[in-house]
Amino acid sequence: MWNSSTACELDYCEDSLGVLPSSDTDVHTVPLAEVSASMATSSDVLHVCVALSVLYFVVRVVQRYGAYVFNEALTPEQRKHRPDDKLVTRIHGTYYDLSSFHHPGGPIAVSLIHRRDGTALFESHHPFISRGMLNKILSKYEISKKAYLDCCTPLDPRDTGFYDWEGIDEDSFARELKEHVNEYFSGIAKRKGITLNQAAKATPARWALIISLMACFFGTLPSFMNGNWVFFFISPMLAWVTAVNYWHDGLHFSLSTDWRVNAWLPYLFPYYSSPWLWYHEHVIGHHAYPNVAHKDPDLAHAPQLMREHGSIGWKPTHGNQARWHRVLFVWSVALGIGLSLLNDAKANLKSSYNNVVPYTSLSRPRVIAHILGRCVYVYLLHLWPFFTMPLWKALIWATVPGAMLSACFMLNTQINHLSEACAHASSSNFYKHQVVTAQNFGNGNLFCYYFSGGLNYQIEHHLFPSVNHCHLPALSPGIKRICQKHGVPYNHVTGYCEAFAAHFAHTKSMSVKPTC
Repeated sequence: MWNSSTACELDYCEDSLGVLPSSDTDVHTVPLAEVSASMATSSDVLHVCVALSVLYFVVRVVQRYGAYVFNEALTPEQRKHRPDDKLVTRIHGTYYDLSSFHHPGGPIAVSLIHRRDGTALFESHHPFISRGMLNKILSKYEISKKAYLDCCTPLDPRDTGFYDWEGIDEDSFARELKEHVNEYFSGIAKRKGITLNQAAKATPARWALIISLMACFFGTLPSFMNGNWVFFFISPMLAWVTAVNYWHDGLHFSLSTDWRVNAWLPYLFPYYSSPWLWYHEHVIGHHAYPNVAHKDPDLAHAPQLMREHGSIGWKPTHGNQARWHRVLFVWSVALGIGLSLLNDAKANLKSSYNNVVPYTSLSRPRVIAHILGRCVYVYLLHLWPFFTMPLWKALIWATVPGAMLSACFMLNTQINHLSEACAHASSSNFYKHQVVTAQNFGNGNLFCYYFSGGLNYQIEHHLFPSVNHCHLPALSPGIKRICQKHGVPYNHVTGYCEAFAAHFAHTKSMSVKPTC
């Protein structure tokens, strides 16, 4: 029965729900919307706080226990408790035990040459120290070949090098390149009162850019995860631009002089690849031996689908590899499924990346940590939408952003080395080989520079990978002059369009069955 008492109770209930009666205009839903927005904002803040708390906890755990899981981060003091775990290598034909060596670049950098020929990595990462000083430092750790073989089995007995290192100290091309780089960074170091090595890392302006990009990307995540279609496109693009402008540098030890920053910061964006696998595929394999058959793992990522080098046997399936839908499919799955999952699993099962770069089998704690890391990657990139969205929308959110990232990755990596001019170029001179097998694109173009994270200066990067890419545009003109002086081809195209056309022409030529 309706009465005034019931009306008062109804008004009270409406007021408590945020629904206010009005006499003239119906605005009952406006306050409810405001309450919902307020609740959503509070929820977003809570999610950010939880994420930061988890990140802080992870950082503290890694600081405390990281070296016990990540063996490549063992310091000389920690190796003292592992007498059977010697860090040995061969450089320019001489054998060394570096177990007690405090490497300025940190333990990870020196661990990459453990039980393998480290000459190529040694050459490319020491542009600022004279050969005499380097030999003086290394001489303290020299051992005999017998001592080397007694304490370890080489990871690859066939690893006898590829380059002719005879007379490299007197090589005028290599000397002029190093003089040019030293002169450039000497000016910066003198002006700022820092070392040459510090001058070659990310500048304060570069750090400001990296932090700003990170803030923008993480700031878009709440809207992206809430299913906002605008951020469906913005967030993946920000993820790409953010990561490419620091992730690659970090794993080349060119982000900071603090090895911990270089080592751990890439784990914020684990969707490119596991950093552990990236060291082997990219730093040890590709960078040391670009486009060298059976040494560069990038030549054989998916030989059943694509043939980009003469060392890959032709199959009938390669006949249509230049069709646009084939290229689009491969580029869409290459990163999220190929590089980050299938290649990862295959490499760890065989302890060898693409049957080209062998490595020591992982310890049980490291295997567990690695599997957990890949599970987190799969959840963050592919699974979470199915718990928060309708099925049709979850399918889109779980596939398209990853495909966008993969396409960006492939665009900015394939056009740098796989063209008619570079793919089969070669030189026995280490420094000349780095130049002739690489292709720059869009030098001086800001979009090419920022969208590729400096990968458009591929020649300079391959010559001096420990130099942060923010310095490469300034180094480029001098390096180009030196190449022209010595008759070394300096491959450069105007931008993305010309670079992709050159790569596509190469892909098409490699689709044709060889006549012999």
